[in-house]
Amino acid sequence: MIIITRILVAVIGVIALLGVAQHWFSLDAVFAERGLQAVGDIGRANLRADVGGLFLGISCLTLFAAVRQHQGAILAATVLLAATLVGRFVSVAIDGYSAPVAPPMIVEAILISILLFAYRAWGKKPEGL
Repeated sequence: MIIITRILVAVIGVIALLGVAQHWFSLDAVFAERGLQAVGDIGRANLRADVGGLFLGISCLTLFAAVRQHQGAILAATVLLAATLVGRFVSVAIDGYSAPVAPPMIVEAILISILLFAYRAWGKKPEGL
């Protein structure tokens, strides 16, 4: 089970790294896929720094956690993902629900569940130790 959780956590890290690449190097695709639009150089810089940086943080933490089987890094990545999910709930509360909002929320909830499952699995010690 430990190997499977480490692989799943690493996959999350690689997917987040793809998000970094998209936000840093392909902002036109981000505009179309995510409904984001940057105004001028400062807007593009903020998208790269804030959103790309968030994905980079998640990627670094999950990849480190997978390599080292580090529970602290799992918790930190979980906090970052939970913050994004809370932001989506705030958006629903302020703007109301719309169908395009649901898929990212579901993905984030699944990723948080996987990370918390890995955290729990990594904390268990084999019997006799």
